[in-house]
Amino acid sequence: MKLKNLTAALLLVMTFGFAGCSREKQLLDTVPADAASVMVLDAEKFTGYMNGSAYGGSLSADEVLDRFLLRATDRSRNELKTLLTSDAIDRNMMVGFSTKGTRTSVFASMNGNFFYTFMIKDVEKFITGLDVGSPTEIGDFAAYQLEGAVLLVKERQGWITWGDPAAAASTLDTQLDVASNTAITSVKGVAEYLGDDDGFLRTAISMAQTGEQGWVCVTADIGDAGKELEVNACYLDPSGKKAKMDKYLEDIDTSMLSYTTPSDMIVMAIGIKHDTDWEGLINYCQAIYPLDSQQRAALALALPYLKRIDGTLLVAAGATVDQRLSRPDFSNDVNFVVAVQVDKNQAKATLKDFAGVASLLGVPMIEKDGGYILQARGMAPVTLKIVNGSTIVLANRGLEQLGNDAALKVMSDNAFGLWANIPDAAGESIYGGRGFRLTMELDDDFETDFSFNGSDAPILEQLSAIVAADTDERPAETAADDYSSTPGFTPIDTIR
Repeated sequence: MKLKNLTAALLLVMTFGFAGCSREKQLLDTVPADAASVMVLDAEKFTGYMNGSAYGGSLSADEVLDRFLLRATDRSRNELKTLLTSDAIDRNMMVGFSTKGTRTSVFASMNGNFFYTFMIKDVEKFITGLDVGSPTEIGDFAAYQLEGAVLLVKERQGWITWGDPAAAASTLDTQLDVASNTAITSVKGVAEYLGDDDGFLRTAISMAQTGEQGWVCVTADIGDAGKELEVNACYLDPSGKKAKMDKYLEDIDTSMLSYTTPSDMIVMAIGIKHDTDWEGLINYCQAIYPLDSQQRAALALALPYLKRIDGTLLVAAGATVDQRLSRPDFSNDVNFVVAVQVDKNQAKATLKDFAGVASLLGVPMIEKDGGYILQARGMAPVTLKIVNGSTIVLANRGLEQLGNDAALKVMSDNAFGLWANIPDAAGESIYGGRGFRLTMELDDDFETDFSFNGSDAPILEQLSAIVAADTDERPAETAADDYSSTPGFTPIDTIR
């Protein structure tokens, strides 16, 4: 599952630190202001959330860590656990940063040289715990060889990085020189954000490659008594002030939520301004993450249609009948609606264009009442038509539905919203994983909440079980599935 990769990436980030308000500035002063990204981990808080028994689970923090590190070698497991749990280092503020590179996109620049730094309270105790032997002296640094990495120590500060130790020490010296002149603490807004105590992980990503010089700041935390992963994001402009993240968006037209039903498992909507600068937006996205030739060609084909959008795009889907979830081709059993508001003057032309695309793909159809009925082999009929003069709808169900109150709550007063509630049994049938609940909301800031269905165990305990999925061990489930308590969600097997 993708969650395994996500968890592995998270574990990589969380290995370094420094604690104590009186020393926070001292540590961040060693990070250059032109870093591509800076992340701060509160390892003490994070490992505290791993203590499942404190949140109604069955495993200790040490047992959860062992599950996360199940596939690690004995040596790397010891090194990671020492970094995360040893009282020989200050763990409340652990800092990682990627150096400024020559790459031309935000994501590519973040893949440059990474350093993770922390303050050491007892060097001898820390080195003994790591079991890395004697150091090699490289300039002012004592270099210790870790498994696949190198630890550099200088005046009770440690850095972990990769590659040749001598080259790493030389690069670090350069970064320290830059930081001595202009450190991340000099960047308005970003220094305050990184020094805050919100969440267990805070990440500031430079958007300089886009030409806007701002920072995207992402905070991860655990909520709902240990059972929910929360991720929030904001944008800091060059002056250090929060700026809106919905520049090209407008509030969702929530009247379109009447097309949804309580049995939908996923509902997503986004409000798009009619005067959106699509070329500028595509170039901005390209500066964040480069597109390959096929992706650029696809966007070129889609661009004329994107420019016709004038309002809300809605997607909603659910399973048709619960007992059909075990069928091999789940796509035949999806009950869905896709609706998009377009420029009223171009609605008919857009409808005809969409029908033409379907025809080119070989989908049989008939024209009826100003719209089309598509009948792909083995699937239920799909209707393509215009509603209310400017809304193009593609659906295999009627539009007079009950609505989804939980999704409506997420969409209200937001420019983007996503609501998903996948029952545990459906999750296993669809993709072989656990069911989950997910919400995303965007107005000025971005907020998302994620939790698993089917178990009352803490989320980090459950994530560790996913990482260790090839064992027979599972977290204890203290309560039976109960979807009836979820507002706006109707169990599929009650719908007739």
